[in-house]
Amino acid sequence: MIYEETYQYLLRNVSSTEFDTCLYALLHSDWDGVIQSPLHMMARGVGTTEKYLRQIINKFTAPQGSLKKVFVPVHQGENIFYKFNLGPASNLGYNRKTDRYCKKYRFFYSDAFKTLKIHGKRLLLMGAFRMSVLKSEQVLFDYNEIVPDSNSPFTRKRLLDAVDAIHDALGHIVTISFASRAFSKKEVLVFTFTEGLLEQYKENRAERTWLRRTIFNSGYLGHINDSVCRELERVGKYIFRSFLQETKNISNDIQKELQKLARFVYSHSLKKFGQAIPANEQLLLAPKQASAYLSKIMYNETLEQMVKYAHQAESIKSLLERVHFHRNISEKTLCREVNDLEMAEHIEPILQKYHQADFIRHVLNDWCETWLISRVKTVTEEFRAEGKRKSTDADKQVVAEYMARIRNDTYDQLDRLLTLLLKFGNHAVAPAVRNFPLTKKKETLQSYFAIQKERLDVLSISSYIHSLLICHMFSKRADPFSFFCL
Repeated sequence: MIYEETYQYLLRNVSSTEFDTCLYALLHSDWDGVIQSPLHMMARGVGTTEKYLRQIINKFTAPQGSLKKVFVPVHQGENIFYKFNLGPASNLGYNRKTDRYCKKYRFFYSDAFKTLKIHGKRLLLMGAFRMSVLKSEQVLFDYNEIVPDSNSPFTRKRLLDAVDAIHDALGHIVTISFASRAFSKKEVLVFTFTEGLLEQYKENRAERTWLRRTIFNSGYLGHINDSVCRELERVGKYIFRSFLQETKNISNDIQKELQKLARFVYSHSLKKFGQAIPANEQLLLAPKQASAYLSKIMYNETLEQMVKYAHQAESIKSLLERVHFHRNISEKTLCREVNDLEMAEHIEPILQKYHQADFIRHVLNDWCETWLISRVKTVTEEFRAEGKRKSTDADKQVVAEYMARIRNDTYDQLDRLLTLLLKFGNHAVAPAVRNFPLTKKKETLQSYFAIQKERLDVLSISSYIHSLLICHMFSKRADPFSFFCL
């Protein structure tokens, strides 16, 4: 999407080729806003040389007075990519109800559009943006919206020249005409786009390119078809949105950390998924099974990260409790005695680190619990629905075995993490304190699975009695005591 911030920047601050560079970046950036194209492909897509593109990138990555940097360098492995820094990142960072945006219409990427001078591009963007916001293929502007004063990028002559250039290059998709309002007699500019153009836009496939490349680099050299990719992306979007949904009133540092963490969990899980495909190629024939398999890997990864942040929080907390240690450092630094207020200022950065680690631990813990409950809830609800019709002992056995697998897998993972924590954890923290988050979690899960087992047994008994009642009601022998003899 071309969001309001990007739109305003393009109207005033770029040359014609820089305009096309921004449009290309929007079409080829992943969920984090990172442009997933090497320099030579980007130059070819923009329609310029690599040399000139480097000059544009140098401008976009340099400070521009009060304006934000357009590009921010990002290191991915041995390569340097660039993050497009204007507006929310991709489709994960905007509010569908309030944010105004323009779709990436196909004509923006046509050779005809690229031949336009900057004023033609700006004028057509203005029309397209309003078309997208109003969802109407005919829109109008008051003349003074386009040429408000002498500081405007447009003059009367530039506007007329831009209209003529648009008609020459793209007259088959839009006509621009001057008219006047019926009552005020004010001059207006009317854009009439061809019917159906509103839905003729390009989809951003950069994230899919990244997904396939990640799996390829993990060792699987085969092709991942679009149906499987869509299901894997759906799981990835879920973890991004789940991690970030609680960060509206949280510091920018925590938001960035959670976004990086979501990308790490998704990326690391995809690598493991790619490594597992050769032994499980049937997953590529069943998209839903593939996404379920990836989801389980992501759960394990998230659980592990939760343990790391819980341990980090406990370690920082133990450091905060060493009051004499902090007082000594402060007094040595200032060469005098310090009061409580000065002590508080000294430990404030450490306290912020603790709150950040503890908040992230909370987010990851909630995600893990939600994931686990949803898996158990799904199968028990299906069994309950089946019981209303007809369920058998075999059905109950399948459900019980499924729940046992989830339980045992979870316990195994927790036990493994407890062992690692004991061996490699911060020895300045007592073992009981170090292991408390995991042991507490295991106790909670044990209670949860015990309750679910009891509910399953009750469901099984109730469905059995229900089936007997149904059989009795429709029996040819309407003996009122026959039920109790069964």
